[in-house]
Amino acid sequence: MPNVQEVFRMATQKVRQGPGALERQVGRQRRAARNRRFGAFATVLVFVAVTVAVYSLTRSDTRGGTTPGGTTSTVPSFTGPAMLDLNTGDVTPLPPSIATAGGAYYAVSPDHTKVAYSRCCNLSEPLLVANVDGTQVRQISAKGWDTFGAQWSPDGSLLVYQQRDGSTEHLGNLVVQDVATGRRTRLTNFDQTQIWGWWFMFPSFAPDGRSILFHLPRGSNAAPIWDLWSVPVAGGKPTLVRRNAGWGGYSPDGKSLAYLSPVTADFSGGRLLVTSVQGGTPRAMVSTGHLNWLRWSPDGTRISYVDGRSVYVLNVAIGSTTKVAEGNTAEWLDDNTLIIGPGG
Repeated sequence: MPNVQEVFRMATQKVRQGPGALERQVGRQRRAARNRRFGAFATVLVFVAVTVAVYSLTRSDTRGGTTPGGTTSTVPSFTGPAMLDLNTGDVTPLPPSIATAGGAYYAVSPDHTKVAYSRCCNLSEPLLVANVDGTQVRQISAKGWDTFGAQWSPDGSLLVYQQRDGSTEHLGNLVVQDVATGRRTRLTNFDQTQIWGWWFMFPSFAPDGRSILFHLPRGSNAAPIWDLWSVPVAGGKPTLVRRNAGWGGYSPDGKSLAYLSPVTADFSGGRLLVTSVQGGTPRAMVSTGHLNWLRWSPDGTRISYVDGRSVYVLNVAIGSTTKVAEGNTAEWLDDNTLIIGPGG
């Protein structure tokens, strides 16, 4: 619209105007107004485009393999154990001497040279150790016992695992074994009269190597509640770490604790939380799901976990999650490689 004051001035001033002056002025005002409208509209379009671009680039949750374009990315599916390079997406089968053993659970030594593995969850499943290249396979667990869920000590000299009589489905106890000498130390003395079935204690070493973190159920078999506990590596009385929590693990620097809560009767967690070991409010990193098998990367920047039958990797600093594979378990070979296993 033309400026009203300008039109009024031209129409009423006493100075004689040239022919068509008023019409020309009105036309100029209309063109200027039209240009201003176009400019405002263009500004809005640019703002919307920038907002969409920023959202696409910074969107934190890529669960389900969804790309910014809205399509579903392809991730590898594993029927047997293999190594997944997170940088390139390359999949490399484990050496045949390891892969054909039927292992469900894998744990890599801190120097990335050895792997401990076992099957699940039948009578007398041994714990085996081999070089990562598949050489020097040997059984290190006691004969006649079901052993699973092994994890290495920070210095690579010890393994902790759950040992039980698989034929009875009793809870069993945690055992620490010196890999070089074979000496075994039982850490716990749990009541074996309660039949807990197929689940296991998911033990792991604290970063200082002086204690073992594990989860333990209470209540009934139909509706158990899991809690996180700690026991000295030499054995002794367990100490409660956190109520209503399971699948716990300390960050490699010992400053943070990641865990799932609540853990339901089907042995899965509803949320993945990270908290400071000094206390404070836990941070919910993944809020919904059917979660289990939580593991920190060796450099402490990421956490792998399983949701249903899919493997995800969480970037702890920014809270983003990425689906990387179809599988049931995942263990870190190094900072950028996961061993994807079929699970139990």
